[in-house]
Amino acid sequence: MTNFSGFFYQRFTGNYKRKGGGLAEVSNKARHFHRICCWSLLLVGALLMAQGGYMQAKAHFAQFLIQQAWQKTLQERRPHKPWSWADTHPVAKMDFLPADIRDYDSEHARLNGDSLYVLAGASGRNLAFGPAQMLSSANINSRGNTVIAGHRDTHFARLNSIKLGQLIRLQSATGKSLVYKVIMAEVVHESDMSVTEDSGESVLTLVTCYPFGAEFAGGEQRFVVQAVPIN
Repeated sequence: MTNFSGFFYQRFTGNYKRKGGGLAEVSNKARHFHRICCWSLLLVGALLMAQGGYMQAKAHFAQFLIQQAWQKTLQERRPHKPWSWADTHPVAKMDFLPADIRDYDSEHARLNGDSLYVLAGASGRNLAFGPAQMLSSANINSRGNTVIAGHRDTHFARLNSIKLGQLIRLQSATGKSLVYKVIMAEVVHESDMSVTEDSGESVLTLVTCYPFGAEFAGGEQRFVVQAVPIN
C-alpha cells in the first residue's frame, strides 16, 4: 500500500511538474509573442511616420519644381511641364493674404504661408504634387466656378485656419491676378455636388477632405471654401 502510495505520489508529482513546465513554456511563448507584436507595431508606426515625412518632402519639393515651370510659363506665355514625364502643367499661382491687407496687388504683399502652384487636372497623381484644378470647372480668373482641390495634410492643410473675409490672390498663366474674398467655409458630404456647380457667377471654390489631421485617408466629408472676386 505504501509502495503503491509512493508510486502514485511520484507519478502524480511527476505529471504535475511536467504540466507546470508546459505552463511555463506556454508563458514564455506568450511573452515572446507579445514582444514580437510590440516590436512589429513600433516598426509599422515608424514606417508610417517615415512615409508621412516622405509624402511631405515630396509635396514640398514638387512645388519648387512647379514654381520653376510657372516662371517659364509666364515668361514664354506657353505651358511648361515641371518635369519631363509629367502629364500636367501649372495653371495658376495662389497666395493667401490677411483680410486687413491694403496693397493686395503688390507682388511683395505679406502672405499667410508660402505661395501654392496649381496644376491642371485634379487626378490622384497630380494632387500628390500640389493643388489641382478640376478641368470641368471654369478657367482660372474667368466667369464661372473655378474648383481647385488639394490634400488636407499637405498643401491645403492651411484651410484648417482660414476665416471668413480672408483674401486669396490667384494669378493666371497670362500674368493677371485677381483677389478673392472668402465668403463661405463649411463641411459638406462628398455627395453634395452643389458646391462645384456653375451658376455663371465668378466663384473660386477650394475643396479638401475632412476632418483635418485624420489618420485615415479619404472619408465621406469635404471641407469647402468659396470666395468671390473683389477687384
